[in-house]
Amino acid sequence: MFRIVVLSLCLLLYVNQAAAASNNIILSVSSKSGPSVELDDAALAKLPQQKMRIPTPWFSTEQTFEGPLLRDVLKLANIKNGNIKLVALNDYEISIPVVDAFQYEVIVARKRNDKLMTIRDKGPLFIMYPFQNHAELRITEYFRRCSWQLRKIKAD
Repeated sequence: MFRIVVLSLCLLLYVNQAAAASNNIILSVSSKSGPSVELDDAALAKLPQQKMRIPTPWFSTEQTFEGPLLRDVLKLANIKNGNIKLVALNDYEISIPVVDAFQYEVIVARKRNDKLMTIRDKGPLFIMYPFQNHAELRITEYFRRCSWQLRKIKAD
């Protein structure tokens, strides 16, 4: 009986660790053809990181955002044109043109003010446009494209 209890506990521990490992995925990127690319924070951190200090409508002071370029993330799933749908944790969805990622240095921000973003802090990921460098982006249309609590990018 003791062996059964110990083996059951070991199995339960193994299953919980496997579930925890699968929960580390914070972003799924899928093209129209091919498998989805599942990324955890470590995989995103391995991509070249960009940093930008910008004023936004969501914070009262300038903030520093850091993360990989959206175009680098899209390249992982071989997404080069068309539109993508950004899906947030609360199922908010918005479609944006892929050309934005190649025309501007849009980032998938992982950090705000040098700290990883939490869900409570609009994280873990926040699409951020370089508003400070392009006056034409400082309009509602582009602010709406800044999806926070991002969890999925799908080719549209």
